[in-house]
Amino acid sequence: TCDRIFLQRAMNKQWKKTEPKEVTETFEKNKKLIADTFTEAYEKIKGGAKVDHNILAHMIEENLKHRTPKCPMGEIPTELEAVSNMIGFLAGVGNTARMNTIGIEMMAQRQDVQEKVLEELHRVLGGKSSQEAAVAAKRGEAVPGCREISLYSYEKIMQLQYLRCVMHECLRLYTPSTSVAPRHTTKDSPLGAYMIPKGTNVMCNIYGSHRHPRYWKRAEEFDPMRFNDAKPGEPVHLTPFIPQGFFPFGYGGHGCIGKNLAQEVTLMMWAVTIANHHIRKAPGKENAHFNTLNSEQILGFIEPVNGVHITLQKRPVDEAANEAAVQRIRAEQKSRQKDEEASFRQELDVVDENKPITMEELQKHKSREDGVWFVIHDKVYDATPWLKDHPGGADVLIKSGGRDVTKLFELTNHSSFAVAEAEKYRIGVLAKEAKL
Repeated sequence: TCDRIFLQRAMNKQWKKTEPKEVTETFEKNKKLIADTFTEAYEKIKGGAKVDHNILAHMIEENLKHRTPKCPMGEIPTELEAVSNMIGFLAGVGNTARMNTIGIEMMAQRQDVQEKVLEELHRVLGGKSSQEAAVAAKRGEAVPGCREISLYSYEKIMQLQYLRCVMHECLRLYTPSTSVAPRHTTKDSPLGAYMIPKGTNVMCNIYGSHRHPRYWKRAEEFDPMRFNDAKPGEPVHLTPFIPQGFFPFGYGGHGCIGKNLAQEVTLMMWAVTIANHHIRKAPGKENAHFNTLNSEQILGFIEPVNGVHITLQKRPVDEAANEAAVQRIRAEQKSRQKDEEASFRQELDVVDENKPITMEELQKHKSREDGVWFVIHDKVYDATPWLKDHPGGADVLIKSGGRDVTKLFELTNHSSFAVAEAEKYRIGVLAKEAKL
């Protein structure tokens, strides 16, 4: 995996449990190795070489897509950026592992939930009708083609709505991190009937909020359907209106940056396990207990006190049907990758940003139909793509079409970030005669 490669190359030793200080010191000593790894992958992808599509490759490709000669995006990461990105990867590994463990334990405890997940897998990934999926799940059959879960698209995995409800319920009852990172008050701050003095570390109690009867009915029960908003008789659908008392990844700009990745990894891990194996509690072993907090640290983590003891039994599978499904899924993936690569290479074509553009040509582009071009500091920008991304500001942009909006742009006090964003849409410069 991407994480393992980085760890072995950057730390030059097998991963072991260490103190945070030791980890920081090790990265400081080996940051050049990490930067070299980024640079090597960057040069390969930029040159068109085929590489494994791991997290790093996707990150570099997205970086290249949005690069322009005048925009800092798309450059090779500095050593500091490389190390920061690596620490970001590592930060999510532990909690994702905890979330996977909790989910597998709950499937073993709740056979009814596991069977319902299997039914959804047969329907969504196996292509069966609702009735056929229910029969296959009742028999405990494996899902054809689901041994290679990585072949499925992100959109397909996100269609596993009931499994997502199960994940949300696991996150509610057994959030891997029981509190968010603390905030430091910069002044005396009233909070309800209390006054929090300046200089106080404040953090939210996720564990308590997720089990508070004010937000949850039967708060101590494991019930994935509390997150379902579908009408009776319809397929399960994860509600978009999540209660305010639910925040396993924190809130706002300081929330977990890797939450989407963590959820996708968890869904894929659960899906491939349940699709191919029947999960049961190990004979003679009691259920795991997760409700013990590590009170010695500022940030507590949910851990299984007595371990997780399960057995995995392979589900019966029709090998011919399984092989046919694998071939079909691989063909779909190749077609999807071909389209993505064509789109990626097309986006890499860089416009000549110094191409002279006459005033006459500029005047032809001042409507939604003909495109919207405008000038800032003698540079010409095509804002037509912006109209699709930001429809709310379309009217203002259209009024700016065919004009020099330098003064207007300066009066609105746009940030350096906005200027950098505008560079993505630069298509040339005003011709000399146009300036005169």
